[in-house]
Amino acid sequence: MSQLRFIRRGAGLLATLLALSPAPTRAQIAPDSARLALKLAVVPLFEATYELQAEYRLARQFSLTLSPRLLSGTVPASVSKVASEAGDQVSGHGLSLGTRFYVPNSGAEGAMLAGLYFGLQADYYRLRLSYQAETWGQDLGPDGLLYYTYRYREGRENITRYGGTAIIGYQCQVIHPRLRLDASSSLSRLRSTSDGVNLNRYDASDSDYGYSGNFWSLGLGLGFVLK
Repeated sequence: MSQLRFIRRGAGLLATLLALSPAPTRAQIAPDSARLALKLAVVPLFEATYELQAEYRLARQFSLTLSPRLLSGTVPASVSKVASEAGDQVSGHGLSLGTRFYVPNSGAEGAMLAGLYFGLQADYYRLRLSYQAETWGQDLGPDGLLYYTYRYREGRENITRYGGTAIIGYQCQVIHPRLRLDASSSLSRLRSTSDGVNLNRYDASDSDYGYSGNFWSLGLGLGFVLK
């Protein structure tokens, strides 16, 4: 089992256990009036993605989330095994804007931005992939003339992804009243467009950058309350 799958299954198990545990047995660290929290998404770190989420409480049970992300590094095997083995590189950025509704009395008594929640968010990604692939092209021969040859050449592909996500999760205080642990399960529907000549290179599975359609994912975030 890959390290990423272990993290994903662990996050899903944690979210399930927290959501199903009876309210009286949940440990209350301390009441707080949290209004703004900043969290780091843990799972995307294993996918060459650096994502932060800012969550602002608009009302007792409602909050607004903003999640900027940067992608940089080698395409991970969890996204595309073929591209990872070939050493493909990915860079880009993304942004998600969403809302959350917290179920009343599902978290520690008196704590804000805590408990079982349901959310919806809009997602956008702009990605640039670089790779080496065998293809035909013109090369200068020893006689000074151009010839078509078949060899490995550098290729580039730009991918745009957009769509929406439905989320169910559980957020709670950990260790300290200002610390937050956020475990979730999401169903996304994204559409991808590409300018690449090899349209199937990044569309091998539902975790790939160029995939269009529905897919499930699990999330785990850790952060703290700013105010």
